[in-house]
Amino acid sequence: MKNLLLKTTKTVAILAALFGLFTLQSCKDDDGTVTPTEEIVEDGFYIQGGATAYSGFDIKATLKTAKNEVLQEDRATLLEVYVAVKAGTEGFNIIQVNGATKTTWGPGTDWTTAMGGNEEPQVDIQRGDIEEGTSVFTVPADGLYHVVIDTETGRGAIVPVKWGFIGQATPGGWSGDTEFDAPAFDMTTMTYGLSDVVMSSGEYKFRYSGGWKVELDSTLDLGDGNKGVKFNTNYGGALDALVAGGTNMTTDQSGIYDVAITWTAGSGHSATLTRTGDVPPRDWSNVSIGLIGDGVNNGNWDGELHATTPAKDGDTYTYAFTGVELVNAGGFKLRTAGTWDDVNLGYSSDVLTGPDKADITDDGGNMKVAADGTYDLLFVIDAKAETMSLSVTKK
Repeated sequence: MKNLLLKTTKTVAILAALFGLFTLQSCKDDDGTVTPTEEIVEDGFYIQGGATAYSGFDIKATLKTAKNEVLQEDRATLLEVYVAVKAGTEGFNIIQVNGATKTTWGPGTDWTTAMGGNEEPQVDIQRGDIEEGTSVFTVPADGLYHVVIDTETGRGAIVPVKWGFIGQATPGGWSGDTEFDAPAFDMTTMTYGLSDVVMSSGEYKFRYSGGWKVELDSTLDLGDGNKGVKFNTNYGGALDALVAGGTNMTTDQSGIYDVAITWTAGSGHSATLTRTGDVPPRDWSNVSIGLIGDGVNNGNWDGELHATTPAKDGDTYTYAFTGVELVNAGGFKLRTAGTWDDVNLGYSSDVLTGPDKADITDDGGNMKVAADGTYDLLFVIDAKAETMSLSVTKK
């Protein structure tokens, strides 16, 4: 595929953003001849075809710059759009506009369909080279699809989108997605969601079809040892400003929630999370928590040491880790025994207390002791207030 540097004309771009595409008003020459109406379209790549809502050039069907997940930075040649597509043979093409030149792109000879791999959406993903020509892309079922191309490598992918969420705050934790109810098919907007979901306080993200990313290329040298081109299939950031591959979002309070993520043609995705009810304070009595990481003497990241259940006083639960040898050579966390789905406590200045809390430093989100030493650690959870603290005392 040609790697073209697309031109941008400011006047056209502004008008195109306002009107999608527009025409110049016809006028008469001196001899009375009517000049044909001309279509002026902003340079770029457009979805177009009978299986979509777009038979002409529409700004809502423009592929836009996406992040390369490898670096989590915008990649000028990586372009994406979420689009509603109908099943059948009509299909669609990607039309490239570069000045007066319009080029039609379709699937290449190696375009194949296969189940997503590790960390990819667990659905049949179409991907391969894209080639100049009128062969159309087709899909097996009506639905929302993520269409992505990279103009440098000439690769592309089409992925079915089934939204859900995942994380400590969700019913499935970080181990499994909670899939949202699918909406009726619509070419303009679709909302995926669930009602009456019991959530805990903690982190979560939206992702579709059970995956974090999709790989288009594994060999392209990006420098500094980084290789390949991948695109995100998850959203973080904030409910009112979703970011592909963004930071985890959080719930401040356990409760019953209604959750929804809405796709709208031309404007992308937006989300809502509404708390509708309370849940009783959690009973932590039988929950075992330990220390994990190479910052604990004889420890590693494969399993916990010093795991214990708490002493209970009303809704307050205290985990006592006494005589723990911490080493400066590595970092550590507190986590629920055997899983990251529940307690997953790294460095937080708001949580640390006690006479020697300054000995604990931030090690890329993990905790790290300033110098080797033996410590008593008290981890306290107030289940009613949904707060936690870690007291640090050097022996």
